[in-house]
Amino acid sequence: MIITTKYGKLEGVRERGCTVYKGVPYAKPPVGALRWRKPQPLDAWEGVLHADHFGNKSVQFGNPMDTFYKKEFYSNPAFDLPISEDCLYLNIWTPEKRAEKLPVAIYVHGGAFMGGAGSNLPFVCDALVKTGLIVVTVNYRLGALGFLCHPLLGVPGENEAGGNFGLWDQLAAITWVKENIASFGGDPDNISVFGQSAGAMSLQALAVAPQMRGLVQRMALQSGGGYRNPLGEYRAIEKAETFGDDVLEALGLPREAWKTSEEARKEAVRALWETPEEELLPALGKAVGMAFMQRKGMPYVPVVDGELITDDGNRLIEQGSALPIPYLLGCNGDDLTASKEGPSPENSPMHKANMEYARRMEKPCYVYYFDRKLPGDEAGAFHSAELWYVFGSLDYCWRPLEAHDFALSQEMVAYWSNFFKTGDPNGEGLPPWRPCTDADPFYALLK
Repeated sequence: MIITTKYGKLEGVRERGCTVYKGVPYAKPPVGALRWRKPQPLDAWEGVLHADHFGNKSVQFGNPMDTFYKKEFYSNPAFDLPISEDCLYLNIWTPEKRAEKLPVAIYVHGGAFMGGAGSNLPFVCDALVKTGLIVVTVNYRLGALGFLCHPLLGVPGENEAGGNFGLWDQLAAITWVKENIASFGGDPDNISVFGQSAGAMSLQALAVAPQMRGLVQRMALQSGGGYRNPLGEYRAIEKAETFGDDVLEALGLPREAWKTSEEARKEAVRALWETPEEELLPALGKAVGMAFMQRKGMPYVPVVDGELITDDGNRLIEQGSALPIPYLLGCNGDDLTASKEGPSPENSPMHKANMEYARRMEKPCYVYYFDRKLPGDEAGAFHSAELWYVFGSLDYCWRPLEAHDFALSQEMVAYWSNFFKTGDPNGEGLPPWRPCTDADPFYALLK
């Protein structure tokens, strides 16, 4: 269980037929002078790092729908972790029996760019791993610490616009995996990425980033991808700056005073970079509340910074600039933006966005529509419901699941793992899943 990475030795733990390396650092902690900086490469460590527990999750203040999701995904205290600015960790799940050149799948969690962690339920990866994969789950900076874009955060020669730190984190994690995964038995030339909600929106943003070229071979986008997806936004810097002013105001500094006075500018810079974490966090929470009260929409999203995201992502998709790789993407029957009266693929804005994305890609795209109405309440095929099935982690779910749920999950685990291995979800014993094209607008109905 001890392996050697580029940065030092790691010792994992055996769990449920897998070897798991938990809380593996992939960049220096973004604290102190590194708070508002791109992720910085690690220094090598001495001795053996015991990777036997998950790392801290990013600073977060919950989710607007926290009441529902607290019961759904956050009720198991075994998966609860402290929050901290020191949060750049990933978890690597490998088969217990060592193999070589295994396909790799990296998961980016959702949470409205404000919540979640790679260690949350239902991201128990046993079922996917036992199909012959290595699966990696990632933490990245969230909220203002991950997505605030403001001129006062710009670092000359490094990140002029200041922002998209969470996306840079994800890119750093993917790069770390590519550089080190061979030590775990993975194939660095056979890497897929998948994400859900904000995780899918993040990956779709990275799909048009020049820095992503050559890192991954395929991508799965769950309830957050698509051409002109109603959930997605590539925010202009001018709009993003107003959220930064909210943070300054929450820190007790006059709005926009930094624009007129050099002394006020220096004070604002000191406040952003030097305020201790325990004092900064209440101010960031207050700023989130201000954004919602003022109906500004999601406080933090990817920003067109001119470096990582060079233009509006939908425009780049129109220009054919998205990664030329196979995609798997879809949404749920009762997903966000779904019609409240008789939801169906025909009246789902997210489903239409997925179908249009598939038609615009040059490589095969496989579209799904998940419509299993989960037992236990009236939430139906809600936003995030498919996660239990994709990960095959239904044993951890509180709901009174039926034999049909376990059979559906087994089918979906097979589809996703086949896609991660080859770019084609089809396999022996599975209903055929054709690519979505103009001539054949096919989608898989999973219910």
